[in-house]
Amino acid sequence: MTPKIIDILGDSITEGALATSYDKNFVSLLAKHLNCKVINHGISGTRIAYQKPGSNSIGWDAFYGSRVKDLDKNADLVIVFGGTNDFGHGLAPIGQIGDKSPDTFCGAVDYLVNELLKKYDKKQIVFLLPLYRFNDDNPMGDGVRTSPTLPLQGYRDIMSEIVKSYDIEVLDVKDLMGKPEDTDLYADGLHPNDKGHAKLADILADFVSKKK
Repeated sequence: MTPKIIDILGDSITEGALATSYDKNFVSLLAKHLNCKVINHGISGTRIAYQKPGSNSIGWDAFYGSRVKDLDKNADLVIVFGGTNDFGHGLAPIGQIGDKSPDTFCGAVDYLVNELLKKYDKKQIVFLLPLYRFNDDNPMGDGVRTSPTLPLQGYRDIMSEIVKSYDIEVLDVKDLMGKPEDTDLYADGLHPNDKGHAKLADILADFVSKKK
């Protein structure tokens, strides 16, 4: 695939948190690798699911489905990279497969897919599953929960099942990036450092270049 425009819808990792400069985040590096325009739609703290009541941060409450309107309609490829914050500090219930409302995680993934399909062909959409993070099997997430949730792998499984049911591609690169405790690619157990952003950009560039 030789795209002219790629949109990446994401959270703080996409935004470039803990890269030492903006030009060293994976979005900027991907643009250089592919010699195309890659638009960064990363907002720190954002989640796929709508959360009520809202948090103290307006930005955090910009759930993914509400942000599809901001994506470039002329994008050749849209990469959706999220879910780690739903595990970490999202308070929306998991719900169940078949939910359509964005106020459960299952429903929010389905809602997001359908919002994207109003704008793009399914072949133009790719979901990138969450990377490993410290304590990603902790039922209390980052510790802000009042009740336990699934391990992060449970969120990956839900995303994969729903997205694949629409015949949309799912990309799981967590093992290529490795676990924070086993590699030097992370700055804080969640966000990649410069080396990690470079590695992620390499992985995505290879994927896009081979995509039909």
